[in-house]
Amino acid sequence: MRLISLILSATACCSALLQAQQNYSLWPRRPAELEQAQRFFAQRQDDQALSLLQPFINKRGLAGHEARQLVGQIRVRRYLSAANPNLRRHTVRRGENLDRIATAYNSSPELIMLINRMTNPSDLKIGQSLGVAPANLRMELHLADLEITLWDGRILVAAYNVSPSVDLVKQGKNEETVLTDREGEINGSRVPRASALFASSDRMLTFSNGLVLINSTHRPPRAAYVQMQRRDLNELSMLIRGGARLSLVRDEESYDPFATSPTEELKQTEKKNRTRSR
Repeated sequence: MRLISLILSATACCSALLQAQQNYSLWPRRPAELEQAQRFFAQRQDDQALSLLQPFINKRGLAGHEARQLVGQIRVRRYLSAANPNLRRHTVRRGENLDRIATAYNSSPELIMLINRMTNPSDLKIGQSLGVAPANLRMELHLADLEITLWDGRILVAAYNVSPSVDLVKQGKNEETVLTDREGEINGSRVPRASALFASSDRMLTFSNGLVLINSTHRPPRAAYVQMQRRDLNELSMLIRGGARLSLVRDEESYDPFATSPTEELKQTEKKNRTRSR
């Protein structure tokens, strides 16, 4: 009887440990810095929160993942507003449209519209002052962490949870690709980029290697795909320009974002598609 009791006790202990490993609040112990950063975030003390989170940004595992998610929530607010650290002013001249202005600043029309609280891309007046920010962010898809991150140099701007297709995960090498097309959709109908409705449409992003980013309500295509929450994908689309590069990271140990040198073919693809996909 005592032996059975010991076995049951050991089984319960093992079960508790397994549950704890899946529960961040129990195992491993949550760093105190992250708890304090959450409190600062709730109190809108963003700079204090960022200071505590910075040492965890490049860490793998639960602590790094939580830190990146929280930093993204803080920084993305700035990059999608007039508080964007790279903001410049532009005075609208005769003959200009939003696409032309976006091209000149390596930005996207959607980002310019959001920063300036515009609802229609044709709402431009000669002499109007616009806040314009470049959309030159670097994207990384970390398949082991099921996460897409956006970087402005070494500054983390946003982090999103993703769900990739099985065939995308199976391949073993890191890969570089570029954004070739952005499509809009409302209630199952395609929305052309020239339409005033495009800014409020749901996005689907296609890359030069055939990878497709879709939101969780879309039917998965036959090609390799990554599903994201609708809000996250629409937000991501506003933060990047046509021809933006994406690093598919399958091997974390061999990946160095500042050592990657795109092939000539990739450079040509980026150049060719940059204007077309704006």
